[in-house]
Amino acid sequence: MSAALQDRTESVTVWGAGYIGLSAACALAGAGFPCTVLDTDGNRVGQINAGVVPLPGFEDVIPLAQARSGGRLRAASPEDTAAVAARVHLVCVNTDRDGRPVTGPLTEVLTAIAGARTGGETLIALESTVSLRWLDELVPAALGAAPASDPSLHLVAAPRRDWMLSPEMNLRTLPRVVGTARPESLPLARELYEAISEVVHPAPDWRHAGLTKPVENLYRYLDLVLTNQLAEAYPGLDVPEVLRLAGTKWNVPTFHPSIGIGGYCIPLSPRFAVDGAGKDTGGPGAAEDGLLPLVAAAMAWDGDHPARVAESILRIADGPIGILGLSYAPNARIVEGSPARRLAEHLLARGADVLLHDPYFTPEEITSLTGARPLSWPDDLGGLGTLVAVTPHDLYGDLPARLAALADPPAVVDNLGSYGATLRGTAVRYAEWGTPATRPAAEPRP
Repeated sequence: MSAALQDRTESVTVWGAGYIGLSAACALAGAGFPCTVLDTDGNRVGQINAGVVPLPGFEDVIPLAQARSGGRLRAASPEDTAAVAARVHLVCVNTDRDGRPVTGPLTEVLTAIAGARTGGETLIALESTVSLRWLDELVPAALGAAPASDPSLHLVAAPRRDWMLSPEMNLRTLPRVVGTARPESLPLARELYEAISEVVHPAPDWRHAGLTKPVENLYRYLDLVLTNQLAEAYPGLDVPEVLRLAGTKWNVPTFHPSIGIGGYCIPLSPRFAVDGAGKDTGGPGAAEDGLLPLVAAAMAWDGDHPARVAESILRIADGPIGILGLSYAPNARIVEGSPARRLAEHLLARGADVLLHDPYFTPEEITSLTGARPLSWPDDLGGLGTLVAVTPHDLYGDLPARLAALADPPAVVDNLGSYGATLRGTAVRYAEWGTPATRPAAEPRP
């Protein structure tokens, strides 16, 4: 296997054709490896084989055309026996659903790989986020093998780092942490990952590597929860301005309060960290042991945050409430961890009339995912009493001009302060989230 990895003739199978899996497959094919990406979504498979990136908003980020140009990349279903029987596998399937870790997809993939093994070496790299408990218990059970004692089985933890909002921070440029279940497997893992990443940091083993992803995202999660707590604790102050000033200190990042923490990774990080804690002492885990109390408290507070946000908005809302943006990230279709979705659900539960728009979702999807009525952009702006600008998609760049053209524009609640420079001091009633205007003391209207 070492020689085949060195000369890039080893076939690689990537499980999961989402952003992580498809970008990894394209990188491998671009490095010269024959690569097959597997996905249960037949439409996604067909689009990839037709040269179409099936992820709206990422067409310019994933080099699919370049990867396919040499004939080294194809997509298939998990029933493709040749791909399942490959010797090298990257597992990039979702390990979360509805904001909670799930083991089903990972177990299914590992079971399929184990069933196709016919002898000889197999390398399995887990790029999906996992907990230490999964590495210790789930993986051996699914593979029917003890990772540390099978010399033909090379198990790797290589969690992905990506910043979807910056093309420059990608699979190749961001440092990669890689660890293996057995030290003898590390040279193979490095051979594979150094082909697609400029910097590879070897970990002492795969448990250390696997915990890296939850921990690095946990730092950011705690910072973001604290940021939102500060906005609650100081309703009479312009907290975004306080945070901007605090960010002028050389070792303090600049944060901004928000209606919620979104995305795939950061909201889930505490759950993965808590699940694996206590393993090395024989304990049942952090939740039962009382380990990581700071994390547990942050999770409890953050779980109630959408309800507090909804109550605050209802205190200042007038008439129908419009929400701009369902995706948690601008210019992309990502509903996982959507703060707008949670906000809409809480507003609707309190009897509000809610409309929502996102250019990456159909009107039918908007209603199905959130329960809100679809908002027609920009025609429905004039009929709103309050507009919550959640996600600053490029499409909304002319929002200030459109509001200025209305005889009676809605009040604007700006999640991240994206439109403040243009709207402050105009006839539009404007409130940046985290400022006193979004934290009135009056009770919510019935």
